[in-house]
Amino acid sequence: MGTKQQKETKMRPFGARDKWGYAMGDLGCNMSFAMNSYLMLFYTQYIGLSLTTWGVIILILKIWDGINDPIMGALMDTLKPGKKGKFKTYIFYGSFLLMFSGALCFLPIPSAPYAVKVAVCMLAYFVWDFSYTIVNVPYGAMSTAITSDPGERAQLSTYRGIGSMIANIAVMVILPILCYDSENNLIGGRMFVIALVMGFAGFVAFQLLLKWTTERIAPRETVQANGERPKFNYFKALGSFLKNRAAVGLTLATIAQLIMTNSLGAANQVLFQSYFEMAQFSGLMGLGMMIPALVIIPFVKPLVNRFGKQELAAYPLLVGAVASLGIIFLPVTPDAKGMVLYLILSLIIMASDTFFMSICWAMTADCIDYQELRTGVREEGTVYATYSLGRKLASGFGVSIIAFLLIFTGYNETLGAQQPTEVANNVRILIGLVYAVCMLLQFVCLKFIYNLDKNATLEMEAKMGHTNAELIGEDRDDD
Repeated sequence: MGTKQQKETKMRPFGARDKWGYAMGDLGCNMSFAMNSYLMLFYTQYIGLSLTTWGVIILILKIWDGINDPIMGALMDTLKPGKKGKFKTYIFYGSFLLMFSGALCFLPIPSAPYAVKVAVCMLAYFVWDFSYTIVNVPYGAMSTAITSDPGERAQLSTYRGIGSMIANIAVMVILPILCYDSENNLIGGRMFVIALVMGFAGFVAFQLLLKWTTERIAPRETVQANGERPKFNYFKALGSFLKNRAAVGLTLATIAQLIMTNSLGAANQVLFQSYFEMAQFSGLMGLGMMIPALVIIPFVKPLVNRFGKQELAAYPLLVGAVASLGIIFLPVTPDAKGMVLYLILSLIIMASDTFFMSICWAMTADCIDYQELRTGVREEGTVYATYSLGRKLASGFGVSIIAFLLIFTGYNETLGAQQPTEVANNVRILIGLVYAVCMLLQFVCLKFIYNLDKNATLEMEAKMGHTNAELIGEDRDDD
């Protein structure tokens, strides 16, 4: 009995177990989310939807994101936490749904009537998106409950990036070998089984997240004068978020970044199919994108301490913008030599963006603190959910906008990998332009809208004054 009581009152200190556990969460999310880069090709080249239909479907479905993400965040902030914790309860149940819903998006129905194809696409994506929200919004917000230390939060953000990187290696490197035939065409019939296997791997990762992490910061309950919990007001929550300049700046920068990565994920598949004519080697680009992260991640924490998160995230983007222009104006020819040059330029671009991707989640935690300092109310769920809404809208917009932009290049989805040389070259130019514009937009948002530079962040942390009184007296890992 005494041992149990001692166990309940003693808090396990923050350490490697929390960091790797938190990494498992993004690995789980991205084992499902990263498959989105294949959705456009799957539904246009294999299922038989037109690019226009696909683009419209994604835009319509993102309206649902405008509803469910903030509601999910508000539920976490207003409902009494479950026995597994404020965030873990939702992740536990949502992980079961996400395991299967991702595979539903890849049902092999190329012979079905067109209307059925559209209905299945919309319904499957709707179910997947709902499942993803249940898991992803609590996961993103829970970093503020694991630790209040800014340096430790930066480490959690970095390890989250590691989890994402591991998942993306699986998708970008292994899948091209499995999903393309010798003629560079997508083997759509394999995608359902692959998505199911990856869904199970993601489910296992979520269970490790729940087991290895500890929610140490007690949730602050907002109670009205009459003793009741406040009711959720969608427009009030959105209005409060829009007054949070740091959150708005970070969200806009993230939108630009995700439009770039999500739209160009599909465009790069087309480029390797039709321009370089080496679709199975598109995984080299995915592997190459991991190299900057592997090199940079060990230096993120000391560089953040030296320069600050805003400064470290913003200025390297200018280097990436210059490299983006190289894709357009340098001799990136449709052969092995041109492919190597393209990979080098892409590596420089991703390296310049790695700092922002590594610390954006720590910047999100700062935005949550900034919101509390402004309003006196701590709303992890609402702030993160609205930020997540921007991320999802960007992801959907990126996927749909590239479909419309490809139409202007002359791309014909019915030709599959056999696009004319002129069209394939237009796709290359399009990729360079999207890279350049989006990286410049990221820089502007981080530098001139996001207002938490190094000095402002240190001042905010001093005013917040986190103390041990905020710690939960029980390690919920053993629930």
